[in-house]
Amino acid sequence: MSNSPKIMIENLAVISGCREVYYGNKLIEMTGLEFNLLWLLVKNSPEIVSRERIAKHIFNRRLLEANSSINMHISTIRKKLLNHAKYSPIKTIKGQGYLFITF
Repeated sequence: MSNSPKIMIENLAVISGCREVYYGNKLIEMTGLEFNLLWLLVKNSPEIVSRERIAKHIFNRRLLEANSSINMHISTIRKKLLNHAKYSPIKTIKGQGYLFITF
């Protein structure tokens, strides 16, 4: 792992400088957009990140234009994290957005 700024949440390390995600010592491959979305959720934990904020900051679009993209990318990130963890730390808060919780 790099010495870049990182956020550690239990066994998960999200490293901003090299844009890498590790669970324990295992690298989790992420696309650039997936990394950006995960970073937004992790750096704002334990606050809920609204779908509107995700649409604006990650997709640079209005929510209606980015709605299905958000769902798809959240689903993909959850699956990648579930390959290493027992449950997904990304929770949907109905009507509000997404929350990153600890493992």
